[in-house]
Amino acid sequence: MDFTGFLGNDAVKARLSGAFASGRVAHSYLLCGPAGSGKHTLTRILSAAMQCEGRSGKIPCGVCSGCRKALEGVHPDIITVDDPDHKAMTVDPIRAARSDMFIRPNEGKRKIYIIPRGQDLGAPSQNALLKILEEPPEYAVFLILTTSAERLLPTIRSRAVQLQLSPLSYEQAIPELKRRFPDKSDLELADALEQAEGYLGP
Repeated sequence: MDFTGFLGNDAVKARLSGAFASGRVAHSYLLCGPAGSGKHTLTRILSAAMQCEGRSGKIPCGVCSGCRKALEGVHPDIITVDDPDHKAMTVDPIRAARSDMFIRPNEGKRKIYIIPRGQDLGAPSQNALLKILEEPPEYAVFLILTTSAERLLPTIRSRAVQLQLSPLSYEQAIPELKRRFPDKSDLELADALEQAEGYLGP
């Protein structure tokens, strides 16, 4: 599986590569890590892999219509479930997703629902989400991003594959930082990495 742009986290990559190679893609993934840990990057890659139409053996291939639309954020079967007007997510977006879930995908293999602020789900929202996760259609997938798995109900965690993202080592991060900031010294880059606690985002 191609994880271009998603650095480090070799155990997570191996786990996902094995799942896609064997066709055992879960219907719910919990992507856990602080801001900057790569949750959004991994979400884009996973979404593209799930919608990939390529035959090259490389997943995601990055060139088919499904991949391109997923990576550009315009795929009609990849839906963001959020409530930006409220700090704590209300139950309404979850209920809307539950209603939409039973409409088959428009053009993709799967219908993917991305919840970018799992840690902000209130109790009613989590209970509504739990009902969805208990018996989803075979084509539905949920990608729940959260800064902490502990903010979610144990019953939700038990129904999702939990992917804990780790900070990057010096050896993993410095080459990428040099690429991004070629005018900075090694000392400046090392200091920036320390302040970011090993997370380069997004």
